[in-house]
Order: sequence, then C-alpha cells, then structure tokens
Amino acid sequence: MLARMMPRVYEGWVVVGATAVVVTMIGASFFYGFGTIFNPLREEFGWSAAATSFAFSLRQETSGIASPFIGMAIDRWGSRIILFIGLTVVVLGVLAMSFMQTLWQFYVVMGVIAVGTSAAGGQVGLVAIATWFETRRARAMSIMTVGGGIAGTLVVGVAALVEALGWRGALRALAALIVVIGGLAAVNVRSRPPGHPQPMDGIATPPGEAPRHFEDWGVPVRKAVSSWSYIVFTYALFANGFATTALIVLQIPFFESLGVSKTLAGSSVAVFTLTSILGRLGAGVLADRMDKRIVMAVCVGSVGIGMPLLTLTHTYWSALAVMVLLAPGFGGAIPVRPAMLADYFGTRYFGTLNGITALITTLGGFGSPILVGWLVDRTGSYDIGWIVCGAIGLTALPAAWLARSPRALIEAYRRPVALVEAAN
Repeated sequence: MLARMMPRVYEGWVVVGATAVVVTMIGASFFYGFGTIFNPLREEFGWSAAATSFAFSLRQETSGIASPFIGMAIDRWGSRIILFIGLTVVVLGVLAMSFMQTLWQFYVVMGVIAVGTSAAGGQVGLVAIATWFETRRARAMSIMTVGGGIAGTLVVGVAALVEALGWRGALRALAALIVVIGGLAAVNVRSRPPGHPQPMDGIATPPGEAPRHFEDWGVPVRKAVSSWSYIVFTYALFANGFATTALIVLQIPFFESLGVSKTLAGSSVAVFTLTSILGRLGAGVLADRMDKRIVMAVCVGSVGIGMPLLTLTHTYWSALAVMVLLAPGFGGAIPVRPAMLADYFGTRYFGTLNGITALITTLGGFGSPILVGWLVDRTGSYDIGWIVCGAIGLTALPAAWLARSPRALIEAYRRPVALVEAAN
C-alpha cells in the first residue's frame, strides 16, 4: 500500500518501517510491558515470584518452540500471511488473559500469546528484510529492531494504563490497539518478489556496470545446523539469552525492590531500551563494514561483564547507571544475529534457520527468570541471580569470536551471479 503511494522510495525501506511498527507494538505490550502486571498478578492471586516468573519463561520457551515451524511456514507461504495470522492469535490470547482467574489459565494464555507473537514479531520482518537487502542488510535489520527499543519507552504508558484501568482493562485496550495499528502496518510487509524492478538495497547501479540481482541461494538446513560455525554461534546466543531474559522479565520488580513506584520502575525500562537503540544502530552500521563476529563478541561480552555490577546497586540511580552500561550490548546483538545468519547460510532457508536459532536462544532464556525468581524467594535478594546470569553470559564472548564464516559451505551453495542472471 505505502509502496504504491511512494514509488520513488525503495520498497525494502517501506518493509523495514512497517515491520518496525509491528515490533514496537509487540514489544511494548508483551516483551517489556508484561513486567507491569507482574506484581498486580501476585497481589491479586497470591502467587509466588517463582510461579509468576514461570509463566514468563513459558512464554519465551513456547515462542522458541513455535519459531522453527513458523519459519518453515514463512518460507512456504510468505511473510504477510503469517504476520496476519500471528496478529489474530495475539489479540485472541490477550482478550482471553483479561478474563483469567487461575494460575493454569495464566500459563495457557501465555502460551497462546507466545505463539502469536512469534508469528507476528521480528521473525517475519527479518525474513522479509533479508530478501530486500544484502550490502545494507545489518543496517536495515538494525533499523527494524529499533522498534524494540522504542517499545521500551512505551512501557511507561502501559504502566499508566495498568494503574488507570487495572491489569484486565489495560489488556483489553492493548488488544484494540493491536487490531488497528498492527493491521495497518502488516499490509505493507512482503518478501521481495522475483523480477522486482528496483535495484537491491535501493542502490542504483553505476553507469557501465551490470545490475546486481537478488541471489536466491542457501545452505540446506541439515548441513547448516551441523556446521561448526552454526554450533558455536548458537551457543553464544544461548548463553546471552540466559543472561538477558532474566534481566528483561524481572527489571521492573527489581527496581520496585529498591523502593520505587511502578511508574518510576517502568521508566527504567524506557531508559534501558532507548540506550539500547544506540547499540542497535551502531552495531548495524559496524556490522556492514567489518567482521560481524567481532561486533557480536563485543555485544555479548559487555552483557556478561555488566550483569554482576547490578549487585553493587542500592538506589534507583545507581541501578539505572548499570542498565545504561548494559543496554548497548543487549541492543547491538539483536540485529547482528540475523545478519550473520543470512550472510553465512543464505536466504533460501532463512526462515527455517532463523526459527531454529530463535528456539536455541529462548532455550537459553527459559531457566534464568525461574532461577532468579526462586533465588529471590529464598534469599530476598537479586544478587546471586545476577552473578549467575553474568557468569553464564560471559561465556558467549569466546563462542561468538569462534563463529567464523563457513567459507566452504558458501562456495558450495552460492551460485555465481552470472548463473543467476542466466536463470532469470
């Protein structure tokens, strides 16, 4: 729709903008925003921190388990169809949650929402964007993921909704917003069709040079996942996911434990995600200009080093300072991951590979909120949990450094441009 209204704008950037809007909606409502209902649920139902945290871990894990299947569906039916299905499931799940009364119902609807967000979130956008960009791939993906950073700034609004309408009313309001805003954005998302007239990356071909064509190549999934590059790369994501998931899920309760209000605690998420935007954009630009594994290693290493510093904080401002140190590394790893995956293994099976990678990442994050929540119940402090998360997260640094480009696989499966032109 927008591409027809703005024919001089490269359609790839329209796709980036539309997916960024969807990611913002999903992130503000469910990835960051659900932290605002953590304590209201405990207060109303009397659930422990560990039992409540388990639902958030279940959300992450269900999303991860669904990701490979969603990736295969995207490769088969395209991004737009899967995106609309995902948004529909999300809305139905959120409305169901607003009526829940028991813990098992909470777990069930969190699982439903997780499947929907996996289909409607960044996974669809990344698959589509990978087909529109090559030279500027990391940069384009980083701009899309800025939506996730902006989402954190909207948590203050979500927290205000919870305080004004109660957690049930806030969920119903969010469902209505997703229908309107998410639906309008989704109609502008699609993968690059064969024979599209605009040049790749939106970069005009210099006079006298042959135009660049989109190369539809890819390493078969079985060969890709069994390669050394993929194994160490995904371990880095596993370890980094363990560290960062606990931080995201429990950030608002952690700040509330320092004696601040829910709204002020929500503001820490806004500051964290705004600062993460610097990491997302900076890492995206650097990853298009240098070895992506170096950029990834710096990002995940900074998270592992920074997490234990939270044990030294006892006030809102000191904890906020540590969050600002952690945020660029957290944000920077987000766009570099899919850009590396597409560069290393191609775009033909990117949806499936990206889904498998998302599953491995969420496996890393599954246990950390439960563990930290359990430690809080036992010790009354987050300190030990942050130390454990930092120690495991730090092992991602050497793994990312060892994830070299699989040159033999690339040479075996990437067809020369001349062959692609002949086939077209």
